[in-house]
Amino acid sequence: IRAAAALLADYARDADFTAALRIYGGDSFAYSVERALARGVDGRDEHGARIVIAARPSTLPRGLSSTSQAAGYTGAEWIPAYSGNYQTANRGLADVKAIVIHDTEGSYAGTVSWFKDPAASVSAHYVVRSSDGHIAQMVDEKNIAYHVKCFNTSSVGIEHEGYAAQPEQWFTEAMYSESAKLTAYLADKYSIAKEHSTTAIMGHGEAPDCSDHTDPGPGWNWPHYIDLVKTGGAASFLAEDISVDAPDSLVSGEVGTVTVTISNTGTAAWDLDATRIGTADPQDRDSAFFVEGDWIGPNRATAVDAQTPAGSPGTFTFQIQAPEVAATTVYDEAFSFVQEDVTWFGPTFHVLVQVKPDTAAEPTPENSGCSIGGSGSGGIACMLALGGTLRRRRRR
Repeated sequence: IRAAAALLADYARDADFTAALRIYGGDSFAYSVERALARGVDGRDEHGARIVIAARPSTLPRGLSSTSQAAGYTGAEWIPAYSGNYQTANRGLADVKAIVIHDTEGSYAGTVSWFKDPAASVSAHYVVRSSDGHIAQMVDEKNIAYHVKCFNTSSVGIEHEGYAAQPEQWFTEAMYSESAKLTAYLADKYSIAKEHSTTAIMGHGEAPDCSDHTDPGPGWNWPHYIDLVKTGGAASFLAEDISVDAPDSLVSGEVGTVTVTISNTGTAAWDLDATRIGTADPQDRDSAFFVEGDWIGPNRATAVDAQTPAGSPGTFTFQIQAPEVAATTVYDEAFSFVQEDVTWFGPTFHVLVQVKPDTAAEPTPENSGCSIGGSGSGGIACMLALGGTLRRRRRR
């Protein structure tokens, strides 16, 4: 992490890290990072520990940038592979017989960079990013990409960012949906059946390719993916049968835990970072229960605890902190569910809490402890200590 930070700092121009991100991974990479920071991140690392990065609206991309339109699929960005990593050809509609699904076993940026490297000797026609489903086209469909050895001449290859051993972390609903739109387009264009089979849409491990690859692995949700291909990538987000466990009463400054369990009755999986609980009535207002370090932002309490397939119950867990009050006050906070950048869905639910004043917190020289009043270094130290305490809290 420190090495990457040092590299970006070296690339930065007058402390403009947008420029650094563009140098490192191109315009689309810079946009994806800044977009993630702007909306916040609630995810898991490779060990399953929760990582929360608070939303930072000020990091939204500034100014204008340009992208190149793909030669084939209009929803893709054109990023050409090195010419020696594929075979120039003139394939027509009758020459493409199958669509091969891969996973990259690496990052989107790394894959794009590798296909542009003269030393690679490999490529694919398309690469799909995990976080948002962004698609890069790297080889024209009329040409033969080197993605599946003996089966290259009659197929189109689609790489998907991620690792077969970590499907819940990498195979997001956004990626499934955008990839399915692409595959539906290809199937219609080349008269390929919209089915999972060794004569139509298949995984790399299923292709007769003279190799021992097994991607995208058993974690790829083929039934869901083919359903999306048949509907052109459209998925529904629905939720029913909700249960909310929350404290009835808190003292000012006290922290409590809210657990929401609800059934996924739509056709799309709920993702670790993208499927969230947001404030409602009105939508996106700042909540009085906001907990810095636990919430994604004042209007986003949490994301789903684990990837939740359609037809399964999902759990959302978050903390609330009672605001300061001079007299006993009842707070009625409304929340609902949101698939970021797609839609709000499901029922609105309420967390009703009686908040009592903290009568034991009267500041005196003997018991005041830290004070965050004023502008001295003691106040700053107290704020840092408080922030550290909140950030150490984790889901139970």
